[in-house]
Amino acid sequence: MLNHDDLALVLAIARAGRMKPAAEALQAHPATVYRRLEALEHRLGGKLFERIDGRQAPTALAEEIVAEAEAIAERLDALNRAVSGRDARLGGPLTVTTTDTLQALVMPVAAAFGRLHPRLELRLDVSSAMADMRRNEADIAIRPTRAPPDTLIGTKLGSFDYAVYTRGSEPHPASLAALIAAGGWIGLSGEIAQTPAARWLDAHVPPPARIASVNLMLGAALAARSGAYALLPAYLGDDPLFGLARVSPPVPELRSQVWLLTHPDLRYAAKVRAFMAFAGKALRQALREDRPRDEP
Repeated sequence: MLNHDDLALVLAIARAGRMKPAAEALQAHPATVYRRLEALEHRLGGKLFERIDGRQAPTALAEEIVAEAEAIAERLDALNRAVSGRDARLGGPLTVTTTDTLQALVMPVAAAFGRLHPRLELRLDVSSAMADMRRNEADIAIRPTRAPPDTLIGTKLGSFDYAVYTRGSEPHPASLAALIAAGGWIGLSGEIAQTPAARWLDAHVPPPARIASVNLMLGAALAARSGAYALLPAYLGDDPLFGLARVSPPVPELRSQVWLLTHPDLRYAAKVRAFMAFAGKALRQALREDRPRDEP
């Protein structure tokens, strides 16, 4: 007989593909997950996963279990959202996800909101990856994007450009073509390798012109502070904290937006509505103050 813990175990391993992230999702030690998997395979009389190229590949038996577990998890997630969406309290947990580039704007807003509502357990989750709000990984998302997911609802907070930045005192060529020819660029990799900015770099800056790549936009800003050339969103590159100089015009095709988003099932939850109203007003003002310098 399979129980809820068995389904959660198989589903976590199948989703993660590796034992360590599966253990993190289950909030358990990897050795414990291995033992639980071995015990479950012994009970079922068959292998559930095979190690292929360093990943845990589900067997046919595991795929059957995963299909049912996914359906059960989706129904449970939907039920949890429905319950949360009727929560009239301004208390309890509230998870807001944002990117490393936006945290300098979001942190003061979150702190101010937290002071107004001390009964809330406000958590700010900073990640380049988009949280899966269908799985209740976050209640609210603040994201730079031109195309927010159709499954979420929310409001546009403002627009921003990308431009090339480097250390404020650094001498630099006069044109973008000359900047590229000069070399010393920072590339984008990992979770941000498929962003429009990364694709622009791939199309315009050849590998010999790059000195390194980073998997966080914040890392690119820090590299620019050391004298490299980095393609950055204007709200990050213009932040006085980094002491950077903008050395190119805005790249028109990279103009983007900042969105405040939630799942439709959560729109009427008191704490979600309160945060979105408060943060929406504060972040619109912050983005107006930090808008690109060439914008009227």
